[in-house]
Amino acid sequence: MIYQERESLRKLAQCWNSLSLSGIENELTHDITYESQWVLKPIQGKKEFLSFLHSKFEAIKASMESEAMIITAELALHPSLQNRPCIVLTQFTNGDMWQALILISNEGKKINRIDICFIPDPSLAKLTGEFPL
Repeated sequence: MIYQERESLRKLAQCWNSLSLSGIENELTHDITYESQWVLKPIQGKKEFLSFLHSKFEAIKASMESEAMIITAELALHPSLQNRPCIVLTQFTNGDMWQALILISNEGKKINRIDICFIPDPSLAKLTGEFPL
């Protein structure tokens, strides 16, 4: 279970670091749930999630072209979650830094849930130095 979760996290981090959906599309269940502590309504379904992520990546790319934003996805372990594997998403915008934690659940070999959160605190995660590309 932990091995598969790490592999899935690695592919998701790669997706964020490249701002491309190509490596993640086949890694998701059709009924995936995406929830964020910043958004009131979860996104349900693979098609809806990929559409949302595509729009998000396009907005990030536009911001990066104007040098207003840098974003990285690093594999990590979180001590308050019994060192559960996760991703720390870090965004630098106009000198400000913002971080979020990405947690996943798998159904077999595919991701069936993605949670984006600020609790537990991403800054407390043990970073691995691995930024999958």
